[in-house]
Amino acid sequence: MSKPPHTFLCSALTTALLALPAARAAHQTTTLDLPHVDGTLPYTVDIQEVSLAPAALPNIHSVAAGELNGEWVLLAGRTNGLHGLTGLNAFDPLYENREVWVINPETHESWHKSLETSAASGLGQDAVDSLSAVNTQFHQDGDLLVVVGGYGYKRSAADHKTYTTLTAIDLPGLVKWVKEPAGAETTLASDHMKQVQDAYFQVTGGGLEKIGSEYQLVFGQNYDGRYRPLFNGVYTKQVRRFEMTVDGSGNPVVPAASKVATPQVEAYRRRDLNVVPFVERTGLNAYAEKIAILSGVFTTTDGVWTVPVEVASGGAVTMDDPLASTTLKQAFQIYHSAKVSLFERVNSECHFLMFGGITVLERNATTGNFDQDDNAPFTNQCSVVVRNATGHYEQYWLPTRFPLITSGGKELRFGANAEFFPAHGLKKLSHKVLDLTSLTRPTVIGHIFGGIVSDAGNGGNTGASGRVFEVTLTPLSDQPRLLISNAADELTWDTGGPGARYMIEDSTDLVNWAERATGLTSLNYTLGAPTEPRRFFMLHSSIPAAP
Repeated sequence: MSKPPHTFLCSALTTALLALPAARAAHQTTTLDLPHVDGTLPYTVDIQEVSLAPAALPNIHSVAAGELNGEWVLLAGRTNGLHGLTGLNAFDPLYENREVWVINPETHESWHKSLETSAASGLGQDAVDSLSAVNTQFHQDGDLLVVVGGYGYKRSAADHKTYTTLTAIDLPGLVKWVKEPAGAETTLASDHMKQVQDAYFQVTGGGLEKIGSEYQLVFGQNYDGRYRPLFNGVYTKQVRRFEMTVDGSGNPVVPAASKVATPQVEAYRRRDLNVVPFVERTGLNAYAEKIAILSGVFTTTDGVWTVPVEVASGGAVTMDDPLASTTLKQAFQIYHSAKVSLFERVNSECHFLMFGGITVLERNATTGNFDQDDNAPFTNQCSVVVRNATGHYEQYWLPTRFPLITSGGKELRFGANAEFFPAHGLKKLSHKVLDLTSLTRPTVIGHIFGGIVSDAGNGGNTGASGRVFEVTLTPLSDQPRLLISNAADELTWDTGGPGARYMIEDSTDLVNWAERATGLTSLNYTLGAPTEPRRFFMLHSSIPAAP
């Protein structure tokens, strides 16, 4: 692939950016849980770099991203590496991304157009600046991409600001605009990117998800002015809920009565974290949407947050007791990284796969032990956090990692502030939650793109990545199989292995399947009197994740 060279910024401020010296880094919990190395998982994961040649690709990180018919849409973010903390190095506006990119990973095509210089932009300077911000919060709802807040240089204020904007982006219209030849556009970019201003949205470094009709603006901070050492932004310490629709012209409409924020809690003083949607089983074929918040930075003593937080419908925010021995104290992969959420229906487990990024714990390749580095180094290692049917969390180290790629003899580390794009056409149980049980053979589940790349754990050269990594998941469970009931109106089957559990689906047409029973441990199931003429039964087996 014709790839632009990686740009590295050599900065002595890398350590200061991510954490202060270890002596001051008191984490949320005094104990940190080591990820399970020899645990049982129902799959393996493989990561390989792939080429999209001849497509041109940007070196970029911390973007707002969407997907339309299998094509990736990227805007905002930055094109250099880690920012500095003083002078012009602190979020230099020169490296703000003012282009919209559309990438087709199947046809190896890409298109891009500038919101700043295109004669068909139609956007004012303030709008362009807000759409060039770093660490925005974004969520895609159908063909609508919603982008909130973010941090960057606002030219009209001659200073760096956290933006108060909410932008509703019509993806089909914007993608068409990007693809049209310059000078031949039939619309303006501004026709497809409509904004409202409200201090309620003045957040950066948080997350944006949706539960039911309510958007959830999760944690983050409001940082005013140029980034500088020993200065904190104002953390929200809350989840800000709101509803939003668009009018006939595409303008976002946010009813004032829908803006309801949760109380501020000190344990929610978090930013730059992994905010992950998931589903919780409420019955057969029935699920409730929820959000998991994993780790994040910083405590008031410059440590990391270790205990997961959950958000449920209606603004219910909960966190397990940090002092309880059974509570997960996560210190492996503590920063925003590429990730994907899957739900395993046999055992009603949520699996949050996280790829590379930044960590406090890292497994030593020589000793096999986990080393603790409170300066939070970059890592190529990966893990999965599993939430079981009772809501208990465990973290598992994965024997997979980003492939070995070097520059100047130094290993490059990927994943931080990168995005994961699920493969088009995979079955989902909710927005961005893949159905793990439907994956019955080795499957490319998606691609990792962008992010910060570093040639050292700490103190090295950093840049923005333009590489693409393909993620393949291989299930270890038996293949699903059709069952026929016996004379006693009973289904029976052979074992799926030690510890296996089973789920039965039924169908009248071998196309549309519905769950009939799940979490079974025996090797038989009595059908009972049928309530409708279903004739076909499918057995799924899986082994629960276990330390």
